Amino acid sequence: MMSGHRISERSGTLLDLRKLANDLHGSIGVIMAIALVALVLAVGAAVDLAQALRAREILQGSLDQATIRAALTTGSGYVDTGRATLAANLTDTGVAEENLNSSFVRNNDGSVSGSATITVPLSFMGIIGINDTSVGVTAKATPKTSTATTAAAGTVCILLTSKNSQALLVNSGAVVNASNCEIHVQSSASGAAIFNSGTTINSKKICIKSASIIDNGGTHPNLEKGCSPASDPYASTLPAVTVRSCTYNSRNIDAATYTFQPGVHCGGVNFNNSRTVSTFSPGLYIIKGGDWNIRGTLQGTDVTFYFADTSKFQFNSGAGTYLKAPTTGNYANILMYETTANSYVSQWPWNDSPGHTLSGLIHLPSRQLTMNSGMTAALDQVTVVADSLILNQTTWNLSPDTSAISNGTTTTTTTNSGVFLSH
Repeated sequence: MMSGHRISERSGTLLDLRKLANDLHGSIGVIMAIALVALVLAVGAAVDLAQALRAREILQGSLDQATIRAALTTGSGYVDTGRATLAANLTDTGVAEENLNSSFVRNNDGSVSGSATITVPLSFMGIIGINDTSVGVTAKATPKTSTATTAAAGTVCILLTSKNSQALLVNSGAVVNASNCEIHVQSSASGAAIFNSGTTINSKKICIKSASIIDNGGTHPNLEKGCSPASDPYASTLPAVTVRSCTYNSRNIDAATYTFQPGVHCGGVNFNNSRTVSTFSPGLYIIKGGDWNIRGTLQGTDVTFYFADTSKFQFNSGAGTYLKAPTTGNYANILMYETTANSYVSQWPWNDSPGHTLSGLIHLPSRQLTMNSGMTAALDQVTVVADSLILNQTTWNLSPDTSAISNGTTTTTTTNSGVFLSH
């Protein structure tokens, strides 16, 4: 009897163990199922977060440009300018413009504050009922203007040093507003300048050494043929630059914002993001061994660019450029200049730039400058020395600065403009 009881007791124990094992097996299944759901949600949340951060980066870069353009727009149209620029910059980015809300407000100090929000759809978080999230960014652009009356060296804002024909070519659609500037052409060749119909050059004077030009129409009062153009006072007086080893090498810029530092920049730069806002810290930038293909917005104060070979800045579609030369030091009033070692003329195009404001001397006597379709300069206070100049469908507002070349001494009131961006 006792042995039977032991058998029965042992059988009950085995049954309890099997039951416990079954219960544990079921519990582990539930735990694993819950863990799997949690894992999927965690991975999905990471993907959705990356998508939201990308949308925010795109939105920030677009708003930065829009706020800068709004700040540089006078009158009540600044709001429309900001909104139009913002919408244009978001085109083809994958950010849904129909969910875009934006505002631009001009402050008492003349700055413009911009804000934008957008709804970003979420792919994975919809599992728990979160279908989208709101992303918001802000920016502030402050125009800085100082006005001073100075004794300018002269009024020659453009000096073309080519000795060949077509040193100045003005094609249909070109408009130059430079009522206080003179344009001088040193060429004595036949057809030294060509003016085509549908053009307007409103300048203080156009002085062409050659008596032979081709005039196909257009408006260009104060034209003098066979006159004595100014010489180049900067040909051998600009500071010599010692080009050392490369500080920076070839780069591709994709970020919404980027800050450049002075130094030797080699191998060129490609701006892949048309919404990039690039800021140049004050100092000397030596460019060599490759072109800069520029998109987006460039801004910088107290900067000088020295081109150590035939490298150039190519301003592509949509590029806005706001650069100002230093006013003191070795490179005072020099914005851009090149080595004297360039032995042949190379092209330097400014393509479809929707707006720029430049200040200082641009000394590029081995370059053929071409202002192409859509290039618009809000106000350039520059002196340009170049081999030759082609003006296509462009609008160029130009005034003298302290680097203007002498053709008689005048007193000129200058206004130096810039814009500073903050978030």
